Amino acid sequence: MAEFRFKSVEFEPQAIAALKERFAPLFSELTEGVTQQVQLGDRGVTVVSAPYIVWRAPLLGKSVHLEADRIIYATTTYPRFDGFLRDSMAVVEALLETLRPSSLHRVGLRYNDVVVPMQDEALADYVYAPLLPFVPLSDNGGKVVRHLSETVVQTAAGTLVVRALAGMHGLGMMPDLQGQFGLPLAIKVPTDKTTAVLDFDHFWELPELEGEPFSVDVASRRLADLHEPAREAFWKVTTDFARTERWN
Repeated sequence: MAEFRFKSVEFEPQAIAALKERFAPLFSELTEGVTQQVQLGDRGVTVVSAPYIVWRAPLLGKSVHLEADRIIYATTTYPRFDGFLRDSMAVVEALLETLRPSSLHRVGLRYNDVVVPMQDEALADYVYAPLLPFVPLSDNGGKVVRHLSETVVQTAAGTLVVRALAGMHGLGMMPDLQGQFGLPLAIKVPTDKTTAVLDFDHFWELPELEGEPFSVDVASRRLADLHEPAREAFWKVTTDFARTERWN
């Protein structure tokens, strides 16, 4: 998924109608709603209503989530990065030409990869030991349901957070993403064997009052800068066997 946070805009009816028209040929489902957001300020705690729109194309594995200050493009049918970048920029271009946000404050690139070992193989054949559950804890006949690890690294492009959720949990993505985009997964994750979700969350951001002029070129450059470190992190936490024998 790719996330772009920007200076908040109004959901002006004419602009929203134009955006819907742009996305209509690409997405078969449209959902609109309102969430309640808690804001802290000089007057204390206030609760405000925040509209959102979600476009989905379940058969294509693609979704767009729009709020007043961010837009997310997500897919479960990831092409090579060049294709993903092109699709993300098409979403950004449509946003800029309709709602016209002025400044960009955050760009995030996040990958969730589910690792399901084949029969007679173990998770240790695929990912390195620091990401694996501490097996002795289950020596008395129990099972490790969830083991979460997290590492945060400062990169030249931003901040990279690498997480691994291992165990007999049956999840195909991190819990905070479950159901957010309403897209089916290509595989069913078993609940009777140890699997893992590898989460690579790389983002660039500026303080809310700063930001930089929002354009397709700026968004494209920021997203591209985030890609290579996240890709390298995937190769570093997975084994040679996984890369050459199973995923080649």
